[in-house]
Amino acid sequence: MTRIFLSAGESSGDLHGANLIRALREADPSVECLGLGGRRMEEAGMELLHDVAGTGIMGFVEVVKHFGFFKRLYVETVRRLEFEPPDCLVVIDYPGFNIQIAKRASLFGIPVVWYISPQVWAWKRGRVFTIARIVEKMLVILPFEERIYKAVGVDCAFVGHPLLDHIAATPVEGLYREGMIIGLLPGSREQEIGRLLGTMLEVARGIQGKYPEARFVVPCVDEARAAQVRTLAAGFPLETVIGKTYEVLDGARFCLVASGTATVEVTLFNVPMIILYRVAPVTYWLARMLVRVDHIGMVNILAKKRVVPEFVQHEATVKNMLPVALELIAEGELRTRMLEDLAAVREQLGGPGASRRAAEQILAVLGKEAHG
Repeated sequence: MTRIFLSAGESSGDLHGANLIRALREADPSVECLGLGGRRMEEAGMELLHDVAGTGIMGFVEVVKHFGFFKRLYVETVRRLEFEPPDCLVVIDYPGFNIQIAKRASLFGIPVVWYISPQVWAWKRGRVFTIARIVEKMLVILPFEERIYKAVGVDCAFVGHPLLDHIAATPVEGLYREGMIIGLLPGSREQEIGRLLGTMLEVARGIQGKYPEARFVVPCVDEARAAQVRTLAAGFPLETVIGKTYEVLDGARFCLVASGTATVEVTLFNVPMIILYRVAPVTYWLARMLVRVDHIGMVNILAKKRVVPEFVQHEATVKNMLPVALELIAEGELRTRMLEDLAAVREQLGGPGASRRAAEQILAVLGKEAHG
């Protein structure tokens, strides 16, 4: 039996971790998985020690507020790695925490595989050298990341983007293909929704004035977030739906999207969008000091140009966004150009199979061959 300890700390990491676990178990049914993550990883067959993804803690200020929780989690995890060492540690993104436990695992002689690289190209670029010292293998999901690691001697492989696997494995029934569907995607966390949904609703009201037949749909991760959305909507005729994000994107004419993984999902469905980014003022100030990228949205980073409009902090107003939204909804040059650019970005990400390729790479580190 092969024991693999996994560590993921966000909703997207939980999703990709779950697909990776399924691929590992399919490739080698003797694999036993345990670790940190979320309910989706647990449902995929992992013994969940702590639901870290479910806490929704993100951002500089929020992490500092929960320092005690992370310290206890770190101590407990390191103790388990030392006294019940697995055959391999697989960390999934979430660098602030994962880099610390990866360091300790490396000292204990446990092979470390990092799946989904931290954004070393955006901030804390010196991390690439730390990672080079502690990982046996780096598995990246963005094509340009491979050369960054290989340049410093890291054994690195580009496996493709796992969202393509998730989309391919998620059946779509076409529930929203009739009429004009406008998707509002304010994020999966309570604090994100609180900061962004109000502005999205103001833009939605402006769209409604031009297109009274439009339906506004908010995909939610659970009933708690759906209830929050309905409360904030205060009578505005929007629809909430749980667990059917891809149904919405399949039929959407246009989306307002919080910066994050959702921007990649919208890109993969080739839907025109506007990206919003708004965080706590201190978090934004620190990010401005530390982050070195020209764009917020991953679609723009991959395209190396401003394919999708980004409205950040005080720029995210109805006055700025509504005219752009109306132009993207209507047939015209701006919409046509964006659709072409989104299709080009999707081509960069390859096809499905990232989870399977990542599983094969992990088993190869352990000297095992996939045979499922």
